[in-house]
Amino acid sequence: MTMKTMKWAFWMTGNYGSHADDKYDKNALPVINGINYSDMVADNVTMAARLEGIDGDPFTGICISNVTISMAAKVKKVPWTCTDVEGLTSSVSPTACNLLPEQVTNCPFPADVLPIDTIEIKTCSCRTNYFI
Repeated sequence: MTMKTMKWAFWMTGNYGSHADDKYDKNALPVINGINYSDMVADNVTMAARLEGIDGDPFTGICISNVTISMAAKVKKVPWTCTDVEGLTSSVSPTACNLLPEQVTNCPFPADVLPIDTIEIKTCSCRTNYFI
């Protein structure tokens, strides 16, 4: 994937602070695990990443590999901001935050087959002659 002129190349947050209604379990916490990004290039980026899990319930299993982010002329002093996340990186530039240390590995992408994976794309063509 190639992205151009982005504020953040990566942004995830668990800090929304609101719900659509009051009929939810305030003590329930989601399990966010296995977020993988690979083979990406981003140009003219203001901040590489803003990754915010949930205090006491971090996002885990994050893996970012083979990613090159070219920063914009007006760039933040710290290109990565990470709180309440756990994972690793491999071949990522600029270097990620301490919560996502560099390790030589490939991201473990899920092997599950999704319905979108089996869609057969059909093409058709039509030829017309216009006489004036």
